[in-house]
Amino acid sequence: MVAGLTDGITKVNSDFVEEIKGKEGLLKLAESIKQFGEMHSNAGADYYAVTSVCNGGLYDADFGWGKPIWISIGNGSADLPMLTNVIFLMDTPSGSGVEAWVTLSEEDMAILECDPELLSSASLDPCPLLS
Repeated sequence: MVAGLTDGITKVNSDFVEEIKGKEGLLKLAESIKQFGEMHSNAGADYYAVTSVCNGGLYDADFGWGKPIWISIGNGSADLPMLTNVIFLMDTPSGSGVEAWVTLSEEDMAILECDPELLSSASLDPCPLLS
């Protein structure tokens, strides 16, 4: 794993940065992310990646039209295997809790959504726009 990480880091050099500039840059970057995901896909192993931006001040950002009322991590794609089995933690808009954005296979998500322990301590897909 360390060798793979080292290899990946060395590929992000000034040549790579120049390649992702310009009109075709986004496509090049997306292809690199896809290759990374395929290289590190689960290959039959059960794994879950967890990351957090709690206390990161995301709700304090103001780009001139006021502070955000709800922040999302974007729309993951089934075409990018590295976005499967990811749990992304962030503050709630009120700052009094934690949201967990979870990406799982349909089968695993169906199991999670019915888990009594989870349901006893969390709510599924609450919309802060309604509160």
